[in-house]
Formats: sequence, C-alpha cells, structure tokens
Amino acid sequence: MSLTQYIVIYYFLFWAVRIRWCVRRWRQPLLRGPEWFFSVHVVPDFYTGPGKKILHRYWMRMFIPFAVDIPVATAIFISGHFVNLTWLVLGLAVLIHLNHLFSVDLAERQARQFEVAEAEQPVSALVLSMKRRRLRDYTNVRLEVAMALVSILAFAWLTRYYFAAPDHHNLRLVFGQPLLLLYMQAGLVLVKQGVVAWRTPVPQAQADEYLLAREATRKLYLAVCDLSRRYFSAGIVLWPIVLTASQPQRQRMITVWLVLGLVMGVVGTIWQEIRRKKLLTVTLRALPVKMPDFLGQSGMAKWPVCFQPSVPMSLLKGARGYSLNLANTLTQVGAAYLAGLVGLMVLLEH
Repeated sequence: MSLTQYIVIYYFLFWAVRIRWCVRRWRQPLLRGPEWFFSVHVVPDFYTGPGKKILHRYWMRMFIPFAVDIPVATAIFISGHFVNLTWLVLGLAVLIHLNHLFSVDLAERQARQFEVAEAEQPVSALVLSMKRRRLRDYTNVRLEVAMALVSILAFAWLTRYYFAAPDHHNLRLVFGQPLLLLYMQAGLVLVKQGVVAWRTPVPQAQADEYLLAREATRKLYLAVCDLSRRYFSAGIVLWPIVLTASQPQRQRMITVWLVLGLVMGVVGTIWQEIRRKKLLTVTLRALPVKMPDFLGQSGMAKWPVCFQPSVPMSLLKGARGYSLNLANTLTQVGAAYLAGLVGLMVLLEH
C-alpha cells in the first residue's frame, strides 16, 4: 500500500465516521424526550409550532462542513495532490466540532424564548468541589515512563544513524517525522491538562449525578488522548527501524504500519462509540438546569474572542455564544503551541 492509497482510504473512512456523527447529532435535540430541546425544557407544542423551524435550521447547519469539504476535496482529486487530503481532514475535524458547538448554543438560545415558565429561573444553590484535580492523578506513571524511554532510545538511535555516514546528513529525513510526532504528543498533554483543570459549578440538587457525569466525560477524553499518544510513540519507535532497513523491507514495514493505523482507527472509533453510549446513560440521569451568571461573563464576553483577566476561565458564554478568553494562561499556552506547530511544519517543509 502506497502513502497515496492510504490517504485516500483514510479520507473515505473519515466520511463514513462523519455520516455516523450526523446521524447521532440529528437525534441529539430529543435525547431527553419531546418535552426537551437539548437542555431547554420547552412548552408541549414546541416541535409542532415555533420549534419546528429552529430544529430544521439546526439540521441545516450540520451540513456546513460538507459545503466546505466537497469543493476542496474535488480540487485536490483533480490536481492529484492527495497529501493535501490529510490537512483537509484535520481542518474539517476542527470545523465540525466548532460548528456543532456554535450550532447547539445558537439553537438553545433561540429555544429559550419558548421555555417552560418554571424553568426560566436559574438555580439558587450551587456546590463546587473543593478537591483539587491534578494531572498526575489521572496519569499512568508506568505508561508515561515507557513512552519516554522508547522515545529517548529512538532519538538516540536516530542520532547515531545521522552521524554514522556522510550521506545520511539530512536532518529533515532523519528527525522530521519523529519531531512532529513528539510535538503532537506534547499537544495532547496540553489538552489533558485543560480537561483536568476544567472546573464548573453544579446545582446542589442532583449534585452527585452531575459530578459522576462530569467525571465520566473527563475520563473518556483523557483515554482518547492517551490512546493517540501511544500510537504516536509507536510511530517514533518505528521510524529508525524503517530508516535502517533495506528498500524492500522498508516498503513492507510502511505498508504494515499504514494498515495497522487504519485498523486501529476503526477499532478506536468503535470503542469510543461504545464508551460514548455508556457515558450518555450516565449523563441523562441529571436533568439540565440554568446556572446563575455570578461573574457577569455574559456582559464581558465579546464573540468570538475577548481579553478578560478578571475572569479566569478559558471560555466565556456571552449573549452571542462562546468567547475564547485570551487572558487565560492555558489559552495563551495553547495559542503559542499552535504557532509553534505551524512554524515546525513550515521548517520541515523547507
């Protein structure tokens, strides 16, 4: 299997996963029953009256990523630059999640004018867990040590290979791929830090159910990050083996690695879907409630980005939706990481 064939197969598998996402998100507004629209408790005739148009508009917004994907993918296939499909998939993954976040928030804000009267007031009593969550509490030390050791050994092997003969003095060829994989691993550690550090208040009523749902969600996100990091570590280890192999062996190993990546992707998607269904069962036990805006973030947030040092959160929810708070330390580190990723990719390209 060539790299081009792998990329094309991966792209069409991505389409299959997206269709599955669309089917799931198509039914998401009514998961709690016909008296609910997402987390908004609506009046009985909502879906036959004013809510019908709101629901249809939510469905239509789901197809915005397809409107971007189809013309761009067509141009890539016509030009024959199939490597660009990889960047298209990465960009679409970000666009799909941002579009869904914005679309759900917009639909809920439109539906709140048809909310049941007694559900309009925010809860009066909140609780906030005083137990401080730490990244190391959600870290498998043996796994981290194993990944660090194999990465060190792989880079030591590559360094020896680089200085072994003059014709190997190609920094991009020898170190480019593992450096990119290592940098992506660091990005996933940053994501894990954000997931662990995310703190939100919960209503005093059904506090246990809310905390259990949040913890289950947190562990699912962290497990996905760790699975991806293991795959990247395996790629770092494989790279010096590939470089030192003969040309026929190298081609076979690359083919095996690409096929293994596809299989792991399919298995990982199935595993994630099973875990997601279990998580949904836990989440539905806690009824949605409206939280009070103690910090006044609705007046501070300026969509899509703002700078509010007085509010320590990464995301603020304003009148027009979520706003990224550039005054948050984790947000600043994330922005620096993305800038570094772009710089690394440009450096490797040239």
